[in-house]
Amino acid sequence: FFRNFSPSLVGVTPKTVLIDGAIVQTFNQSFNFNGESDLDLEYAMGLTNPQPITLLQTGDIVEGAGFDNWLDAVDGSFCTFEGGDDPAQDGIYPDPRPGGFKGAESCGIIAPPNVVSVSYGQDEASITAASAMRQCQEYAKLGLMGTSVFYSSGDDGVAGNGGVCLNSQLKPVRNGHVFSPSFPVTCPFVTAVGATQVNPGSTVNDPEGACEQVIFSGGGFSNIFPMPSYQAGAVTNFLTAHPPPFSKGIFNDSGTVRAYPDLSANGANYVIGIDGEFELVFGTSCSSPVVGSLITLVNDARIAMGKGPVGFINPAIYSEQFQDAFNDITMGGNQGCGTPGFNSTVGWDPVTGLGTPNLEKLMPLFLSLP
Repeated sequence: FFRNFSPSLVGVTPKTVLIDGAIVQTFNQSFNFNGESDLDLEYAMGLTNPQPITLLQTGDIVEGAGFDNWLDAVDGSFCTFEGGDDPAQDGIYPDPRPGGFKGAESCGIIAPPNVVSVSYGQDEASITAASAMRQCQEYAKLGLMGTSVFYSSGDDGVAGNGGVCLNSQLKPVRNGHVFSPSFPVTCPFVTAVGATQVNPGSTVNDPEGACEQVIFSGGGFSNIFPMPSYQAGAVTNFLTAHPPPFSKGIFNDSGTVRAYPDLSANGANYVIGIDGEFELVFGTSCSSPVVGSLITLVNDARIAMGKGPVGFINPAIYSEQFQDAFNDITMGGNQGCGTPGFNSTVGWDPVTGLGTPNLEKLMPLFLSLP
């Protein structure tokens, strides 16, 4: 991949941080095991070169890990916050299982990075509200410390992972019709990244549409988290000016809850090198590291000026000052749960958020901030 697209990176590897007995396994080199990592690292390294890239590898082979495990590693106090990690969600270490990691839990082993991009997620219905809120508080803390955290918004439109939807009791069921929001993107202290596409027959100079090839951009409304003030105007405008045509109970239409995604980037037709060949991949797993890379470039410029990293960006990007720094997406939807899903429209929408970032316009705006 690098020989073709970024020759100066041939032979360069990311800095690897092994968390809770993690290893960089090489015995299984299939797409299912390595495709996600290949995608994220190839594009993050290529777009930010020569910035150093760090891989946070979590969990032993026996038990694995959850999102809280990487949060423990960058902030030791989180290991014991509100009783510690959730055994139903996270790897709990030392691991007593045969072959498990017997060392101490990895608490505060590295300083928080300036930017973290995560191309994984889960259904909000698969985690308790208490566990989700505990984790969300840590994202808020990291944002205040100068870390920008980006999560992919999901690839199943308004449905949950695998296209599974909810019943009226908000439980995942086959043939459910209630929309299933994702997590951690519903946490108001992360930046949720949706996906767009270059429409078939169009060029990169033409307006984009919401991704409707292979995947559908995840988007919707939380059933746990209240609406943050920074997005209240944008989301209220969507719900009043473009009310979705769904019956009561299909999604949380209270107008008082966190909505996502926040922004988007292209998520279609990414070339990656994997298993000795080139393949095309699609998804918000593509768009999140791209946006993270752009903010890394912003941080690089700010640090060169003697300023700090931007940290939590959502209050800034929703502000009127940043309005023209995004390409508004007004085509496409995010079907799921037997419905067309939501539609992209003028302004913020629960398909592509505020739109796709224009780095030439974003850069001076972020550089002007304290």
